[in-house]
Amino acid sequence: MSDSQPADLALMRELNERIVLGLLRQEGPISRAELARRSNLSRSTVSSIIATLLAAGLVCETGIGSSQGGRRPIMIEFNYQSALVIGIELGSTTLTLLLTDLAATVLRRAYVPFNSAEGPEACSTRLAEQVHRVLAEAAISRQQIVGVGVGVPGPLGYTTGRPSAPPVLPGWQGVPLRALLEAALGMRVFVENDANLGALAEHRWGAAQGWENVAYLYLGSVGIGAGLILDGRLYRGDIGSAGEIGHLMVEEDGPACRCGSSGCLEAVAGLPAVLKRARAIGLPVAQFGDLLSLARQGDHSAIALLDATGEYLGIAVASTLNMINPGCIVIGGSMAEAGELLLGSLRRTLQRRGLSIAVDHVTIIPGMLGSDVVAIGAVSIVVNHAFSVPAAARSNNGVAHEAMPV
Repeated sequence: MSDSQPADLALMRELNERIVLGLLRQEGPISRAELARRSNLSRSTVSSIIATLLAAGLVCETGIGSSQGGRRPIMIEFNYQSALVIGIELGSTTLTLLLTDLAATVLRRAYVPFNSAEGPEACSTRLAEQVHRVLAEAAISRQQIVGVGVGVPGPLGYTTGRPSAPPVLPGWQGVPLRALLEAALGMRVFVENDANLGALAEHRWGAAQGWENVAYLYLGSVGIGAGLILDGRLYRGDIGSAGEIGHLMVEEDGPACRCGSSGCLEAVAGLPAVLKRARAIGLPVAQFGDLLSLARQGDHSAIALLDATGEYLGIAVASTLNMINPGCIVIGGSMAEAGELLLGSLRRTLQRRGLSIAVDHVTIIPGMLGSDVVAIGAVSIVVNHAFSVPAAARSNNGVAHEAMPV
């Protein structure tokens, strides 16, 4: 036997375990025989894998299933309480931190004032301090944490964990953020764009469950981005900049944008721009909730401003719809709280500007996961990496585990 054979066998065993775990995560309680059929693995291989996973606590037996004849099978289920995950949204002014189980059930949450202008090294240290504080308060050891997911605004080199050109995080470009965080935390870290994580969260646990092609519009506290799920999988593009909808031009000769262009969606419909315009017309607003309250009380200027903002959003969404033809568009983030005050004009603009066949087909819905959506998506990406089959190792036999959006 060559030296490489034991390693090859160990890798094959791990891949087979991930296939089984992926099926259990997707299908819920399922018998050993059905696992063998769905995975194309032998019954003896599946039985051996299940024995290992039972001993590790990753799966559990959950009762007796039905039978067409013969002995009724014992059902196997993924144990979502077998490990814990930390999901983080790293905003420019606020840090959102969740401690969850593998089903994203929140066990602890913290919202901490945060100043990204302090720079990546100082911010990594502060982030690590908050993580260790939450773990200490919950009496949780690092060994119970399977990984840490972190959402950041702006384009990101996914394989490198380095922000590419983040206008929201000046001074962070090219910084090895994942490596900094892993060194500070002593845990495995996954870093991803915030809108991408919002898309993953809503697709896995929220409003977009069951849809294969989804555009998630993230109206954040600072910027606007889109996360794209295409054919059931997250689409990042060649360099990680897919979905930068905030930098589509929607107003010729419009105001300057921090990206260096002008008339961008973010420059006219991003939250800071909307609040600036509100104050310019004399509305007494300190935050978006103030503007929303005025509109709900019938203030015509506030209503008109939200209507105009929705129209800008509709222009950008129409371009996205015409280009990628999603079946579902989910609107999330802090400004989505406006509901139809914003979405009404978005829909009307989409009707005017979108390709009619695509407009008639698409469903536009608000997100379900609220202000924690990015941190929940950060949990999702950790779980996917820990328990799904690596893309390079997937077969082309069409088994269900291939649909996991990593």
